[in-house]
Amino acid sequence: MFVRLAAPSCVVPHRVGINCQVLAHHVSEVALMLLEAQSCLEYDDQDLPLDLPDLGLTYHAHLPLDLAWDTDLATTLAAIEALVQKIAFVRPWQYVLHPPAPGYLSTLAQHSPILAQSLSLENIRHADLVDIWDELASLQLGVCLDLGHMISYDQYHIVNLPGFFDRLRMLHVYGGESPQGHLGLHALPDAKILRDILFRLNRDCVVVVEIFHWEEFCRSLHMLRTWLDAWGIAHD
Repeated sequence: MFVRLAAPSCVVPHRVGINCQVLAHHVSEVALMLLEAQSCLEYDDQDLPLDLPDLGLTYHAHLPLDLAWDTDLATTLAAIEALVQKIAFVRPWQYVLHPPAPGYLSTLAQHSPILAQSLSLENIRHADLVDIWDELASLQLGVCLDLGHMISYDQYHIVNLPGFFDRLRMLHVYGGESPQGHLGLHALPDAKILRDILFRLNRDCVVVVEIFHWEEFCRSLHMLRTWLDAWGIAHD
């Protein structure tokens, strides 16, 4: 198994392009955090410079958090499609989505079958993937395990869902949630939680250090590399 280390595209207080230039010296992959549909649809080449593919980075994308599945499905599907087209030039290998209510994933897969081939669902505070698991599995979708959500909201049970580790594509790691945001890895209750998950994987995996403050990101990235070395897990 090999772990590829990644960072979110909003670690330093600049546009996406500047973040990617900075992060290219520290990680091999960047998660494009497209968290607000309309504002991200309005990105120009100052936000998404055309030279992003030349930075030597691999990319994946986190789709918006504000999608109106229940109230405006047509607009939601159109927004996802437009965002996918907007960033196609960086060739993202995966798209992460917060889970909608049961049924909508099937609609999305029918509307965008190519996207569905590289779509992973993330566990969040009020949606631990259990309610959509059968649908997710039937559509052959992936999983993005958010370790901070799992710890903060007592979602340890989800790793026992049938076939969970066969579907796990990436992890979001940080020390847990707080009123101030994502905590550094120093706050992780026990590093063995992460170690045990990685040891159960039977494939290469992307681990995103999902921390949005530069100094803490750097500290946590160094801590993660130290752990991986101690555990004998190959990484970049």
